[in-house]
Amino acid sequence: MIKEVYRFSELSAAKLYEILRIRNEIFVVEQQSVYNDTDGHDLKALHYTYWQEGELIAYSRILPRYTVYPLASIGRVCVRKPHRGQGFGRTLFSESLEILESTFGKQPIKIQAQLYLKTFYESFGFRSITDAYDDCGILHVDMVKD
Repeated sequence: MIKEVYRFSELSAAKLYEILRIRNEIFVVEQQSVYNDTDGHDLKALHYTYWQEGELIAYSRILPRYTVYPLASIGRVCVRKPHRGQGFGRTLFSESLEILESTFGKQPIKIQAQLYLKTFYESFGFRSITDAYDDCGILHVDMVKD
């Protein structure tokens, strides 16, 4: 397993393609949610990747303050289906929090969580700040960790 963090300018065309591919595969195709994944925020983000035998198997996007929200954020957290149930999601998110803190400093974090993952994010100290709402056909809730 190779774990790497990239700034946008450090991504090769091939690595960027794999990042966009995993996000499209999971969020658009698997979850049947039509939305604009290339939202302009990738340019300011850190891209955290897990590679296994040359394949991108897990990914998260770490965003500094004032990119999406006034608070720092982590999003696009995903693990390819064949690799789920092995703890990659929990480790990926935990390490994403550590990367955010070590890069941008300890600070409050806001996320937009799919509702079915609310308990997962609560286990990291996040709390809901909105009621559930529909975003592109999937129920979400905004959460903050102080």
